[in-house]
Amino acid sequence: MTKMSALFKTMGWTKFRQMNQMILLELIAVAVTGIWTAIKGHFNLATLFYLTTSWSMLPYVVGFILLAVSTEKAYTADTFRLIPIEETRFYLMNLLSSLAVLVYFMIVQAVLYGLTLWLGWSRISGMLPPMMAVNTNVATPVLVMLLVSLMTALLIWSTISFVHLVTSATSNFLPKFRQRALNVVVYVIVIFITMRVAGFIVHGVAWFARITFNGTDLGQFWLALAAMAVVILIESILNVFLLKKWVETAAN
Repeated sequence: MTKMSALFKTMGWTKFRQMNQMILLELIAVAVTGIWTAIKGHFNLATLFYLTTSWSMLPYVVGFILLAVSTEKAYTADTFRLIPIEETRFYLMNLLSSLAVLVYFMIVQAVLYGLTLWLGWSRISGMLPPMMAVNTNVATPVLVMLLVSLMTALLIWSTISFVHLVTSATSNFLPKFRQRALNVVVYVIVIFITMRVAGFIVHGVAWFARITFNGTDLGQFWLALAAMAVVILIESILNVFLLKKWVETAAN
């Protein structure tokens, strides 16, 4: 049997390169935009921080989608599915390798934020007192936002995997022309789920900001986080069952 650590490294390497490409493109965008800002005469010590925070969302979203695609490809690719390892471990290593790479991306972003904030601190610090007066406890909001990001990522990936694996399992029993019709239905379902999740995230962020900056007890938040964990667990159990019983591999 293949070691879980070896499979984790193999799966993570491709995803790691993809996120590095996103980081490189972000740095290029910040550099080009910074040069253009300097040419226009609007460059100051805080410009790099503002540009970094402005550009960081795009590579995050694109990188998140690329991780989701890589995660789904592994479930049906001969390269991975023919590896001698139990399906539960295979599923966990695939999901955890994506999560680890996402954490790596977040760490890089935090370093970039910290570095550019340090460079522009003399200018940015003048705007901080009014903001810090609202909530001086920074550690708790940061920790909570990190947990929200990771749990949301796991929830989205597990849901996408469930839809993908159900489709793959169902298509094995259908002729070609009906498989196309099924794919259309699945695309509609995925779009609907994406919109619902996006709405949930927007609502959750607004709710989180309200309870955090108003000093409200976070008990409701931990309950919501536990509910997300239960959904992820149930979907993961179903996904592993589908992998064991119904999903076939496809040539790379």
